[in-house]
Amino acid sequence: MAMSPLEGMDSFSRDDRDKHLITRGNVDGIVSAALFLSAFPAARVTFVTSPVAGARALAKDRCSTVVYLSDLAMVPELEARMCEARDRSEVVAFDHHQSHSSPAGAMLVVREGMSAASVLYHHFRLAPRYKALVAIADLVEFCETPLLKEMEALHGMRKLEEEARTLDFSWRLDIDDDLFRGQAALHLSRGVWPSEVGCVRRRYLQVVNEQRWPKALARVESNMRVRGSAAVLHSRDKNRSLYGFGTRALVEVAREKGCAYAVMVNERRQHSSVSMRGLEPGGVNLGLFVQDFTEEHGVDGGGHPTSAGARIPVEVTDLFLDRFVAISAR
Repeated sequence: MAMSPLEGMDSFSRDDRDKHLITRGNVDGIVSAALFLSAFPAARVTFVTSPVAGARALAKDRCSTVVYLSDLAMVPELEARMCEARDRSEVVAFDHHQSHSSPAGAMLVVREGMSAASVLYHHFRLAPRYKALVAIADLVEFCETPLLKEMEALHGMRKLEEEARTLDFSWRLDIDDDLFRGQAALHLSRGVWPSEVGCVRRRYLQVVNEQRWPKALARVESNMRVRGSAAVLHSRDKNRSLYGFGTRALVEVAREKGCAYAVMVNERRQHSSVSMRGLEPGGVNLGLFVQDFTEEHGVDGGGHPTSAGARIPVEVTDLFLDRFVAISAR
């Protein structure tokens, strides 16, 4: 995914161009960007695909006086770049992954049990009109927060689910389109629903009309394997597309099969990318599992109890899966 700053956001009332947000390109990241732009309209935003990509973006930034990070797990490379950057910039990371001893600890604002966007919202003490947008991020991140319950009582869960689906489907039309993410975040920064943003609504309807969601579900159904309590989709074919839905489609099928976990593995030449989701409370702490495994076998990984990701050497992929299946069966 290309990393591109937002353009055309100059404000006549203030100059925030010395501030920079680096965040993920999913719903949590787009909402984080919208909230950030509501506070700093002329600031710069960069979307990245992983904490390692975030570390590279941070290392390249030699101009910003303040750099914010959102929804980026504290992997060693990112921690190192943060420590280097504080000599030239103020660095603040908003995260909802479980905390651990980190050399970048003084730069972290961590609140577990909520989306990263929610952490950012509370930190900046933003206006109540953004609560519905934050609730969408909490909903997508499977975080049952008091704010989400408040918005459910006000708007109804059906409305929140429809708006979350609209935003989530829209960015999946072209997962490399950071210009769209920037435009969507800018519109959402005004405190409107995703369905009220023209570019978001149009892309959502295109995804629906092209039947991408049912196609993704069908492809998962035909390729996944149930191992114990986990639905595992292990792909060695880089061209096997899930129409932009990735782990979300696997989670949906895993729920239908009664699985407690969804594990997606994309195996490449040297490394395998792993994405894990816990579908029931009280199970294996996925963040700790991948952290412990990658500390022993490399390369990096992290997350929180019900959602985690890792990058591991391809030769230990089977060991990773075998170990998780054994642990999850206890």
